[in-house]
Amino acid sequence: MREIGSEFWDIPVCGTEHRIFPERTQWFLSGRDALSAVIRDILRRKKVLTAAIPSWCCDSMIVPFLKEGIRPCFYPVTASKEFTQDISQVMDCDVLLVMDYFGYSNSPVPKEFQGIIIRDLTHSVFSLNRQFADYSFGSLRKWCGFWSGGFAWAYDGHMTAASTEENQEYISLRKKAMEMKAAYLTGKNDENSGECEDKRYLEIFHKAEELLESYGAAAASRRDVRLAASLDVDFIRTRRRDNAEILRRAFVKQLIFPELADEDCPLFVPIKVPQGKRNALRQYLNTRKIYCPVHWPVSEYHVLDEQTAELYEDELSLVCDQRYTADDMYRIVGAVKDFGGGELS
Repeated sequence: MREIGSEFWDIPVCGTEHRIFPERTQWFLSGRDALSAVIRDILRRKKVLTAAIPSWCCDSMIVPFLKEGIRPCFYPVTASKEFTQDISQVMDCDVLLVMDYFGYSNSPVPKEFQGIIIRDLTHSVFSLNRQFADYSFGSLRKWCGFWSGGFAWAYDGHMTAASTEENQEYISLRKKAMEMKAAYLTGKNDENSGECEDKRYLEIFHKAEELLESYGAAAASRRDVRLAASLDVDFIRTRRRDNAEILRRAFVKQLIFPELADEDCPLFVPIKVPQGKRNALRQYLNTRKIYCPVHWPVSEYHVLDEQTAELYEDELSLVCDQRYTADDMYRIVGAVKDFGGGELS
Protein backbone atom coordinates (compact mmCIF):
# COMPACT_ATOMS: atom_id res chain seq x y z
CA MET A 1 0.00 0.00 0.00
CA ARG A 2 1.75 3.16 -1.18
CA GLU A 3 1.54 6.37 0.79
CA ILE A 4 -0.68 9.30 -0.19
CA GLY A 5 0.43 12.85 0.57
CA SER A 6 3.48 14.30 2.28
CA GLU A 7 6.36 15.94 0.40
CA PHE A 8 6.63 16.00 -3.40
CA TRP A 9 9.45 14.47 -5.41
CA ASP A 10 8.62 15.09 -9.10
CA ILE A 11 7.55 17.86 -11.51
CA PRO A 12 5.15 17.12 -14.40
CA VAL A 13 6.35 18.94 -17.52
CA CYS A 14 5.37 18.93 -21.19
CA GLY A 15 6.90 20.00 -24.49
CA THR A 16 5.22 23.39 -24.72
CA GLU A 17 5.58 26.54 -22.66
CA HIS A 18 2.58 28.18 -21.00
CA ARG A 19 1.95 31.83 -20.11
CA ILE A 20 1.09 31.58 -16.42
CA PHE A 21 4.05 33.66 -15.27
CA PRO A 22 4.62 37.10 -16.83
CA GLU A 23 8.02 37.86 -18.32
CA ARG A 24 8.58 40.34 -15.49
CA THR A 25 8.34 37.58 -12.84
CA GLN A 26 11.12 37.50 -10.25
CA TRP A 27 12.08 34.10 -8.78
CA PHE A 28 13.01 33.42 -5.15
CA LEU A 29 13.96 30.59 -2.82
CA SER A 30 10.48 30.48 -1.22
CA GLY A 31 7.12 32.18 -1.16
CA ARG A 32 8.07 33.91 2.07
CA ASP A 33 11.15 35.39 0.40
CA ALA A 34 8.95 36.50 -2.49
CA LEU A 35 6.56 38.30 -0.10
CA SER A 36 9.50 39.94 1.68
CA ALA A 37 10.75 41.25 -1.66
CA VAL A 38 7.29 42.63 -2.47
CA ILE A 39 7.11 44.43 0.87
CA ARG A 40 10.56 45.97 0.40
CA ASP A 41 9.59 47.14 -3.08
CA ILE A 42 6.47 48.82 -1.69
CA LEU A 43 8.49 50.53 1.04
CA ARG A 44 10.89 51.78 -1.61
CA ARG A 45 7.97 53.68 -3.12
CA LYS A 46 5.92 54.83 -0.14
CA LYS A 47 5.55 54.76 3.64
CA VAL A 48 3.48 51.86 4.96
CA LEU A 49 2.27 51.56 8.55
CA THR A 50 -0.47 48.93 8.47
CA ALA A 51 -1.24 45.76 6.50
CA ALA A 52 -4.58 43.95 6.43
CA ILE A 53 -4.00 40.19 6.64
CA PRO A 54 -6.59 37.39 6.69
CA SER A 55 -6.98 35.85 10.14
CA TRP A 56 -6.77 32.36 8.60
CA CYS A 57 -3.20 32.22 7.37
CA CYS A 58 0.29 30.84 7.83
CA ASP A 59 2.66 32.83 10.03
CA SER A 60 4.93 33.16 6.99
CA MET A 61 2.36 35.69 5.74
CA ILE A 62 2.66 37.70 8.96
CA VAL A 63 6.36 37.69 9.86
CA PRO A 64 7.64 39.50 6.72
CA PHE A 65 5.46 42.51 7.59
CA LEU A 66 6.59 42.52 11.22
CA LYS A 67 10.24 42.41 10.18
CA GLU A 68 9.72 45.62 8.19
CA GLY A 69 7.99 47.39 11.08
CA ILE A 70 4.50 47.14 9.55
CA ARG A 71 1.60 46.50 11.93
CA PRO A 72 -0.70 43.60 10.89
CA CYS A 73 -4.47 44.15 11.17
CA PHE A 74 -6.37 40.86 10.90
CA TYR A 75 -9.71 40.68 9.12
CA PRO A 76 -12.05 37.81 10.09
CA VAL A 77 -12.18 34.62 8.04
CA THR A 78 -14.87 32.17 9.15
CA ALA A 79 -16.70 29.07 7.92
CA SER A 80 -19.32 28.38 10.59
CA LYS A 81 -22.27 28.47 8.17
CA GLU A 82 -20.63 29.62 4.96
CA PHE A 83 -17.14 30.77 4.10
CA THR A 84 -16.74 34.52 4.62
CA GLN A 85 -13.98 37.12 4.66
CA ASP A 86 -14.91 40.47 6.20
CA ILE A 87 -12.55 43.01 4.64
CA SER A 88 -14.85 45.90 5.63
CA GLN A 89 -13.10 46.15 8.99
CA VAL A 90 -9.68 46.97 7.49
CA MET A 91 -10.51 49.39 4.67
CA ASP A 92 -8.24 52.10 6.08
CA CYS A 93 -5.06 49.96 6.00
CA ASP A 94 -2.20 50.89 3.69
CA VAL A 95 -1.86 47.37 2.26
CA LEU A 96 -4.37 44.55 1.78
CA LEU A 97 -3.21 40.92 1.49
CA VAL A 98 -5.77 38.55 -0.09
CA MET A 99 -5.81 34.96 -1.29
CA ASP A 100 -8.17 32.49 -2.97
CA TYR A 101 -7.99 29.66 -0.46
CA PHE A 102 -7.09 26.24 -1.86
CA GLY A 103 -7.68 27.45 -5.42
CA TYR A 104 -11.42 28.12 -4.91
CA SER A 105 -12.72 31.53 -6.03
CA ASN A 106 -13.43 33.32 -2.75
CA SER A 107 -11.59 36.63 -2.32
CA PRO A 108 -13.31 39.64 -3.93
CA VAL A 109 -11.73 42.97 -3.02
CA PRO A 110 -14.11 45.88 -2.27
CA LYS A 111 -13.90 48.55 -4.95
CA GLU A 112 -13.69 51.17 -2.22
CA PHE A 113 -10.31 49.96 -0.99
CA GLN A 114 -7.73 52.64 -1.85
CA GLY A 115 -4.50 51.00 -0.67
CA ILE A 116 -2.04 48.60 -2.28
CA ILE A 117 -3.36 45.10 -3.01
CA ILE A 118 -1.06 42.09 -2.65
CA ARG A 119 -2.47 38.79 -3.89
CA ASP A 120 -1.05 35.52 -2.58
CA LEU A 121 -1.29 33.09 -5.53
CA THR A 122 0.23 30.14 -3.69
CA HIS A 123 -3.16 28.38 -3.63
CA SER A 124 -4.55 29.66 -6.93
CA VAL A 125 -1.65 29.92 -9.37
CA PHE A 126 -3.28 27.35 -11.70
CA SER A 127 -6.79 28.80 -11.48
CA LEU A 128 -8.00 30.83 -14.44
CA ASN A 129 -9.87 33.60 -12.64
CA ARG A 130 -7.12 35.90 -11.41
CA GLN A 131 -8.29 39.26 -10.19
CA PHE A 132 -6.36 42.52 -10.12
CA ALA A 133 -3.51 43.08 -7.69
CA ASP A 134 -0.71 45.62 -7.51
CA TYR A 135 1.61 42.76 -6.55
CA SER A 136 1.28 38.99 -6.91
CA PHE A 137 3.44 36.34 -5.26
CA GLY A 138 3.42 32.69 -4.28
CA SER A 139 5.23 29.38 -4.13
CA LEU A 140 5.25 26.34 -6.41
CA ARG A 141 6.60 24.05 -3.69
CA LYS A 142 3.01 23.34 -2.58
CA TRP A 143 2.15 21.92 -6.02
CA CYS A 144 5.02 19.66 -7.09
CA GLY A 145 8.67 18.85 -6.55
CA PHE A 146 10.40 22.21 -6.86
CA TRP A 147 13.53 22.72 -4.81
CA SER A 148 12.72 26.42 -4.48
CA GLY A 149 9.91 28.00 -6.54
CA GLY A 150 9.00 31.36 -4.94
CA PHE A 151 7.75 33.92 -7.47
CA ALA A 152 6.54 37.53 -7.50
CA TRP A 153 5.73 40.32 -9.91
CA ALA A 154 4.35 43.85 -9.88
CA TYR A 155 1.41 44.88 -12.04
CA ASP A 156 3.33 47.87 -13.39
CA GLY A 157 6.40 45.72 -14.09
CA HIS A 158 8.84 47.75 -12.00
CA MET A 159 9.54 45.46 -9.06
CA THR A 160 13.08 45.34 -7.69
CA ALA A 161 15.05 42.50 -9.30
CA ALA A 162 15.70 39.32 -7.33
CA SER A 163 19.17 38.27 -6.26
CA THR A 164 21.14 36.26 -8.79
CA GLU A 165 22.84 34.14 -6.11
CA GLU A 166 21.39 30.69 -5.38
CA ASN A 167 21.57 29.23 -1.88
CA GLN A 168 23.15 25.89 -2.59
CA GLU A 169 22.88 24.60 1.00
CA TYR A 170 19.08 24.77 0.99
CA ILE A 171 18.69 23.59 -2.59
CA SER A 172 21.01 20.63 -2.03
CA LEU A 173 19.03 19.51 1.02
CA ARG A 174 15.73 19.70 -0.87
CA LYS A 175 17.21 17.79 -3.79
CA LYS A 176 18.62 15.07 -1.54
CA ALA A 177 15.35 14.65 0.37
CA MET A 178 13.35 14.30 -2.86
CA GLU A 179 15.77 11.72 -4.24
CA MET A 180 15.47 9.74 -1.00
CA LYS A 181 11.68 9.87 -1.09
CA ALA A 182 11.62 8.68 -4.71
CA ALA A 183 13.89 5.78 -3.72
CA TYR A 184 11.65 4.94 -0.78
CA LEU A 185 8.50 4.93 -2.91
CA THR A 186 10.06 2.76 -5.63
CA GLY A 187 11.55 0.27 -3.18
CA LYS A 188 15.17 1.09 -4.01
CA ASN A 189 16.45 1.38 -0.44
CA ASP A 190 19.59 -0.64 0.14
CA GLU A 191 20.36 -0.55 3.85
CA ASN A 192 17.33 0.58 5.82
CA SER A 193 13.75 -0.50 6.18
CA GLY A 194 11.15 1.64 4.48
CA GLU A 195 9.98 3.18 7.75
CA CYS A 196 13.51 4.21 8.73
CA GLU A 197 14.19 5.67 5.30
CA ASP A 198 10.88 7.52 5.42
CA LYS A 199 11.92 9.24 8.63
CA ARG A 200 15.33 10.12 7.21
CA TYR A 201 14.01 12.05 4.22
CA LEU A 202 11.41 13.82 6.35
CA GLU A 203 14.17 14.95 8.67
CA ILE A 204 16.11 16.39 5.74
CA PHE A 205 13.02 18.24 4.46
CA HIS A 206 12.58 19.66 7.96
CA LYS A 207 16.20 20.71 8.19
CA ALA A 208 15.87 22.58 4.90
CA GLU A 209 12.80 24.45 6.17
CA GLU A 210 14.65 25.49 9.32
CA LEU A 211 17.38 27.02 7.15
CA LEU A 212 14.87 29.36 5.50
CA GLU A 213 14.73 31.36 8.72
CA SER A 214 18.30 32.57 8.23
CA TYR A 215 18.18 33.45 4.53
CA GLY A 216 17.33 36.71 2.83
CA ALA A 217 15.63 36.95 -0.54
CA ALA A 218 17.88 34.41 -2.22
CA ALA A 219 17.33 33.44 -5.85
CA ALA A 220 15.40 30.38 -6.95
CA SER A 221 17.23 27.46 -8.49
CA ARG A 222 17.81 28.07 -12.20
CA ARG A 223 16.59 24.51 -12.78
CA ASP A 224 13.28 25.42 -11.13
CA VAL A 225 12.83 28.58 -13.19
CA ARG A 226 13.37 26.58 -16.36
CA LEU A 227 10.95 23.81 -15.37
CA ALA A 228 8.30 26.28 -14.21
CA ALA A 229 7.95 27.51 -17.79
CA SER A 230 7.20 23.98 -19.03
CA LEU A 231 4.80 22.72 -16.36
CA ASP A 232 2.08 20.47 -17.72
CA VAL A 233 -0.67 22.78 -16.54
CA ASP A 234 -3.47 20.96 -18.37
CA PHE A 235 -2.52 17.68 -16.70
CA ILE A 236 -2.24 19.30 -13.27
CA ARG A 237 -5.61 21.02 -13.58
CA THR A 238 -7.46 18.04 -15.04
CA ARG A 239 -6.10 15.45 -12.61
CA ARG A 240 -6.67 17.64 -9.56
CA ARG A 241 -10.20 18.58 -10.57
CA ASP A 242 -11.09 14.95 -11.29
CA ASN A 243 -9.64 13.78 -7.99
CA ALA A 244 -11.30 16.59 -6.07
CA GLU A 245 -14.68 15.74 -7.54
CA ILE A 246 -14.54 12.23 -6.05
CA LEU A 247 -13.77 13.62 -2.60
CA ARG A 248 -16.33 16.40 -2.90
CA ARG A 249 -19.13 13.97 -3.77
CA ALA A 250 -18.22 11.82 -0.77
CA PHE A 251 -18.10 14.63 1.81
CA VAL A 252 -20.73 17.12 0.71
CA LYS A 253 -21.78 18.03 4.26
CA GLN A 254 -18.21 18.65 5.42
CA LEU A 255 -16.96 20.84 2.54
CA ILE A 256 -15.67 24.28 3.48
CA PHE A 257 -16.12 25.36 -0.16
CA PRO A 258 -19.36 23.90 -1.58
CA GLU A 259 -18.66 25.10 -5.12
CA LEU A 260 -15.73 24.42 -7.44
CA ALA A 261 -16.00 26.84 -10.35
CA ASP A 262 -14.96 25.84 -13.87
CA GLU A 263 -11.96 28.18 -13.60
CA ASP A 264 -10.71 26.76 -10.29
CA CYS A 265 -7.82 24.36 -9.75
CA PRO A 266 -7.88 22.87 -6.22
CA LEU A 267 -4.77 22.65 -4.08
CA PHE A 268 -6.63 20.42 -1.58
CA VAL A 269 -10.21 19.58 -0.69
CA PRO A 270 -10.60 21.18 2.76
CA ILE A 271 -13.28 19.76 5.04
CA LYS A 272 -14.45 20.50 8.57
CA VAL A 273 -14.23 17.73 11.13
CA PRO A 274 -16.06 19.05 14.22
CA GLN A 275 -16.49 17.88 17.81
CA GLY A 276 -12.76 17.61 18.41
CA LYS A 277 -12.39 14.68 16.00
CA ARG A 278 -10.03 16.30 13.49
CA ASN A 279 -6.74 15.33 15.12
CA ALA A 280 -7.93 11.79 15.80
CA LEU A 281 -9.00 11.38 12.17
CA ARG A 282 -5.70 12.74 10.94
CA GLN A 283 -3.79 10.27 13.13
CA TYR A 284 -5.98 7.40 11.94
CA LEU A 285 -5.30 8.32 8.30
CA ASN A 286 -1.58 8.32 9.06
CA THR A 287 -1.87 4.68 10.14
CA ARG A 288 -3.30 3.99 6.67
CA LYS A 289 -0.37 5.80 5.02
CA ILE A 290 -2.55 8.79 4.11
CA TYR A 291 -0.96 12.08 5.12
CA CYS A 292 -3.32 15.06 5.07
CA PRO A 293 -2.10 18.44 6.39
CA VAL A 294 -4.00 21.01 8.44
CA HIS A 295 -4.01 24.73 7.72
CA TRP A 296 -2.41 26.20 9.74
CA PRO A 297 -0.61 25.97 13.08
CA VAL A 298 -1.61 28.94 15.26
CA SER A 299 1.45 31.03 16.10
CA GLU A 300 2.20 33.72 18.65
CA TYR A 301 1.50 36.32 15.95
CA HIS A 302 -2.10 35.34 15.22
CA VAL A 303 -5.08 37.24 16.62
CA LEU A 304 -8.23 35.09 16.39
CA ASP A 305 -11.88 35.44 17.23
CA GLU A 306 -13.88 32.40 18.34
CA GLN A 307 -15.19 31.48 14.88
CA THR A 308 -11.77 31.72 13.23
CA ALA A 309 -10.22 29.67 16.03
CA GLU A 310 -12.83 27.00 15.29
CA LEU A 311 -11.71 26.92 11.67
CA TYR A 312 -8.11 26.25 12.73
CA GLU A 313 -9.27 23.47 15.05
CA ASP A 314 -11.64 21.69 12.63
CA GLU A 315 -10.06 22.01 9.15
CA LEU A 316 -8.42 19.03 7.42
CA SER A 317 -6.99 19.25 3.89
CA LEU A 318 -7.73 16.11 1.87
CA VAL A 319 -5.06 15.35 -0.74
CA CYS A 320 -6.19 15.50 -4.38
CA ASP A 321 -3.00 16.23 -6.29
CA GLN A 322 -1.77 14.98 -9.66
CA ARG A 323 0.40 12.20 -8.21
CA TYR A 324 -2.70 10.15 -7.50
CA THR A 325 -5.49 8.39 -9.35
CA ALA A 326 -9.19 7.85 -8.75
CA ASP A 327 -8.36 4.62 -6.91
CA ASP A 328 -6.28 6.61 -4.44
CA MET A 329 -9.18 9.03 -3.88
CA TYR A 330 -11.55 6.15 -3.17
CA ARG A 331 -8.99 4.83 -0.72
CA ILE A 332 -9.10 8.18 1.13
CA VAL A 333 -12.89 8.11 1.12
CA GLY A 334 -12.94 4.59 2.51
CA ALA A 335 -10.44 5.39 5.24
CA VAL A 336 -12.32 8.51 6.39
CA LYS A 337 -15.62 6.66 6.46
CA ASP A 338 -14.06 3.71 8.31
CA PHE A 339 -13.02 6.18 11.00
CA GLY A 340 -16.43 7.85 11.14
CA GLY A 341 -18.49 4.68 11.14
CA GLY A 342 -19.80 5.43 7.67
CA GLU A 343 -20.20 9.21 7.94
CA LEU A 344 -18.67 12.13 9.81
CA SER A 345 -21.00 14.29 11.88
